[in-house]
Amino acid sequence: MPASFSGIASNRAMGGLVHAMSGGSRLQAWRNRQLVITVYEHGSVVGLADDPNPFHFRYDEVTSFVQDLVKRYVNQSYRGTTTTCLISLNDGRSHRLQGQSTRTERNVVEDFRNLVDPKIAAAQLPGMFAAMRQGQAVAFGAYVLEPSALTTGTGRKHKRLPWPQVEQVTLERGLVKVTERGRRGAWATASTSAVPNLTAFLNLVREAQAGT
Repeated sequence: MPASFSGIASNRAMGGLVHAMSGGSRLQAWRNRQLVITVYEHGSVVGLADDPNPFHFRYDEVTSFVQDLVKRYVNQSYRGTTTTCLISLNDGRSHRLQGQSTRTERNVVEDFRNLVDPKIAAAQLPGMFAAMRQGQAVAFGAYVLEPSALTTGTGRKHKRLPWPQVEQVTLERGLVKVTERGRRGAWATASTSAVPNLTAFLNLVREAQAGT
């Protein structure tokens, strides 16, 4: 692990190391240009191995975590997954990560997403739960969760579905799908990349449905 990474983690009080990983092509490794990711209890540091100022963040600083997974198939045969993560922070900084996994090799960006996603959601949810219980709406890109309803769209395309009428909210082939009780088909759909903080969103949906 680069010394600059551990130094930043210590200065930012990120806690104990959870996982350190690096990845890239053989040529990148030979040139010492591999992506290095260190995941800690309360934050992460991301950058090239020789980067003196890598991107770093605490989970409680994340305002938006967008994740997008695209699986590739050729003649119905699975070829791999492209994972994209966009992290936006409360100080205006942002960082985009993208990696491709194959049938035989898993990219570090996919592992990074799996590790930090629940940690970011855990940092976000207390404030979001409190806002909902105080009667405030919480926005998640394409969807807005109100204490009494789920809404989507703007202007003439704006529509509202009271929680007792929400059948379910599911993830299907890269889409966040909302269905209405007693009706076939989707009431609304949006790509996962259009719903930031997806894990927190799904947790709030379950909370809202449980309260109906």
